[in-house]
Amino acid sequence: MFSSTLYIGIMDGHHKISISGVVFYVEESCRNLLMNHLKWIYRNNTLDNHVESYESSEEEVAEILLEELKQGKEVITSAEVNQLIEKTTQKFNRDELR
Repeated sequence: MFSSTLYIGIMDGHHKISISGVVFYVEESCRNLLMNHLKWIYRNNTLDNHVESYESSEEEVAEILLEELKQGKEVITSAEVNQLIEKTTQKFNRDELR
């Protein structure tokens, strides 16, 4: 289903997920939230067969999460996932208005 999102497994209570070729460690408590949001992005970008649009959205997701991690963190938490959801849903809503 996902072009380059890959669930790799669990290590030390953190899930290892590759998004657009970038590996992230995600807290178990927010893994489902992140995966469900990625599915939402996929569904919304492929309704009109825009797989390329999904791939660019997936790259944007990886960029947003990397930006969150620049603050010295190593593991994605619920706070970062909620920030991601807020940013990507705002962008989606703006794009829908065009």
